[in-house]
Amino acid sequence: MSSAPTTRNPILWGAYLACSWTWCIGMFLPALLLRDMGWAGFWIFALPNVAGAAAMGWVLRSKIDSVRFVETHPTAVWWFSAITLGFHLFWILWFAHFIRTIFQIPNAYLYGVLGILVVFTLVSWRAISGGRMPQLALALLVLGLGVLIATFFTPDVKEANAALFATVPESAAAPLWMFPVMVFGFVLCPYLDITFHHARQQLDGQRNARIGFTIGFTFFFACMIVLTTRYAGVIVGALNETGFISIATPWLAAGILAHILCQWVFTVRVHLDRIRTLPNASAKQPVLIALILFSGLTGLFAARFPSHAGLTGGEMVYRTFLSAYGLVFPAYMLYRVVVRGPAILNLRWMWISVTLAAPMFWLGFMERQAIWLIPGLGLVLLGAIILRTRQQKS
Repeated sequence: MSSAPTTRNPILWGAYLACSWTWCIGMFLPALLLRDMGWAGFWIFALPNVAGAAAMGWVLRSKIDSVRFVETHPTAVWWFSAITLGFHLFWILWFAHFIRTIFQIPNAYLYGVLGILVVFTLVSWRAISGGRMPQLALALLVLGLGVLIATFFTPDVKEANAALFATVPESAAAPLWMFPVMVFGFVLCPYLDITFHHARQQLDGQRNARIGFTIGFTFFFACMIVLTTRYAGVIVGALNETGFISIATPWLAAGILAHILCQWVFTVRVHLDRIRTLPNASAKQPVLIALILFSGLTGLFAARFPSHAGLTGGEMVYRTFLSAYGLVFPAYMLYRVVVRGPAILNLRWMWISVTLAAPMFWLGFMERQAIWLIPGLGLVLLGAIILRTRQQKS
């Protein structure tokens, strides 16, 4: 179990927030978006992501606001962390299928990365028990920033990224259709992240909260997703098995790999730590274990799944996980928090709207016909408007 945090410093909690939010989404999805839409894809991901996450520190005006939110929506918050943990296990096991292709480094460097990972994992256990995860997050950020700076002083990533951008489809419309969905997800999802609430409850007063969330996302987290763009060409080349160009400098490749693996450990550790604090967490543990096992098995065999619409089987599963954050969780926030009313009725309306919108989201994300995302999102919003109107009249 974790101990009480040893700091109220907003800069350290900003580091904690950035690292807890740098998932297998932030470390991977920008590469896919750059492949599909070029820099427009990155910006429609980055801008609502940074702004939406930072806004939570301004919207929740006090520690009490955060405590009340978690007490009112414990099941949704629990599922958010549970899906996130399952997503991470799937991703790391799927990622392992092509990790040696991406990072073609001598065994001596690979052993060094594994040594760093083991030490970081052990230190994270001590940091959790000692209430020092914000301090560990700052150390992890220093590693990430160091790797980011190094990519600008070595020629390794330039050739791979040039090959990536040479294959970007010439379509200016897709980012426009996808942008509203990105806003929908990234503006609403942060409120279901228990690690965000943990940070907000440690940052007493509005000023510290605003400093922590603003610096954490507009600088620390922003730097981490910029780092993803620096190795995006290598990721996509290995994933598509075409035109792969490796990182020639072993120490740089090792640094990027160490950052990815340690960042993965940090996010998993903080969610495992905080999910235990939610009501009835012990009773839900069998569900969590089953979800994690299923996700792990899926990740192990994902490389063998058939391709569809130009997407590998593994990427299809990856995008399926993303649907939780792009459709289900923000729809919950819309119907249960923004549109207030009887919980059972609102949840019924929510699931109806999600079910109706799901085929259109499938066409948008799986069939890669992004225009279908607009009517899909429109259905979700229309259902909320109708529900709100009915409640006002009754």
